Amino acid sequence: MSKASANLSAKIRDFMEVPPKVIPADATIDDAAGTMWDLNIGSVMVVDKEGHMAGIITERDILFAVTKSLVGKDVPVTSIMSKTSLMASPNEGLVTAVDRMIKGGVRHLPVIDKDGKPLGMVSMRDAMGITEPLLKFVFKMTRKKRAAKKK
Repeated sequence: MSKASANLSAKIRDFMEVPPKVIPADATIDDAAGTMWDLNIGSVMVVDKEGHMAGIITERDILFAVTKSLVGKDVPVTSIMSKTSLMASPNEGLVTAVDRMIKGGVRHLPVIDKDGKPLGMVSMRDAMGITEPLLKFVFKMTRKKRAAKKK
C-alpha cells in the first residue's frame, strides 16, 4: 500500500489530541479562556458531573463573549458553549471526519466514546498533516496519466 493510500485510510485515533482538554460545566467563560490560553489550544470540551460531554467552547465563542462584554463577570461557560451533535469516534476515518467538519462549518471535532465521554479532539490543523502526502500522490498519478497519453 502506498503512503498516500495509507493516509486515505487513516483513523481519527491517529490524529486526535489526547488526553482531551476539558472543563467542568460549572466553570466560567474566564476559566475556559484561561485554560485555552495556557494550553495554547483552540477549543475545550465542557463536561457534566458524570464526565459526559455537554458541549464545546472554541476561540470563536470566546470572541463572542468578549464582544458582548461577558468576560470578567462570572458568566457560566454553559451560556455560550455549543451543544454540538458533530462528533467523531476514534475508529472513524479521518477523511470522513474532515468532510463532517467542512459541511458543519467547524474547525474542531470532539472525539467521544460510546458512552459520550471525551477521548480527544481533532482539529482541521491536525487533519492537515495528511495533505502533503495526498498532494504528492495526486501529482504523481497526474504525471503518470500525462506520460501514458504521450505514448
